[in-house]
Amino acid sequence: MEGAKRLPAYIRGLFTIFAGFFFIVFPDAVSSSIGLIFGIVLLVMGIAGAVNYVITINQLKRENTYGKTAGAEIILVYSVIAAIIGLVFMLRPNLLLQIASLIAGLFFIVDGIVKIREMTLMPKLKSFYWWVLILLSLAVFVAGLFLLIYPFSGMRIIIIFIGLAFIASGIETIALSFKNKAAT
Repeated sequence: MEGAKRLPAYIRGLFTIFAGFFFIVFPDAVSSSIGLIFGIVLLVMGIAGAVNYVITINQLKRENTYGKTAGAEIILVYSVIAAIIGLVFMLRPNLLLQIASLIAGLFFIVDGIVKIREMTLMPKLKSFYWWVLILLSLAVFVAGLFLLIYPFSGMRIIIIFIGLAFIASGIETIALSFKNKAAT
């Protein structure tokens, strides 16, 4: 690829930084977009699956092989359910992230409880590190409670952290692009 024209790497870094700022400044728009896009994908999948089912069944009827399709109705049921869920997410785009937040909250609560219990079963580890592990386990448990009680706020915070990670990645990309340019 020697001599090939490419965009300078710092442009990718600048775009990543811009995306990070967008995530931080507009977390609600980002979360709504995710739910809306997922809803559109499910709706299109559902409609396409239902149409494909009808076309296939009609073709099998014309070929007199329809009797060999026992159980094929599950495809239609799945397609209709996917389309309905997609429509729900399109009408309520934040619902997807709220559900994800609730699942993550339940996971972190259970994870925190299990880790606290593990630490209480290890009395020989009772040192400074043991207390740090107990405090970290409690923090995981509290984070899980926060996600359960305030699912939308929890997702906003996660989106803001993703924005911060994008900014850090963009800065790193720009720094590496200038370092690589200086090395050549």
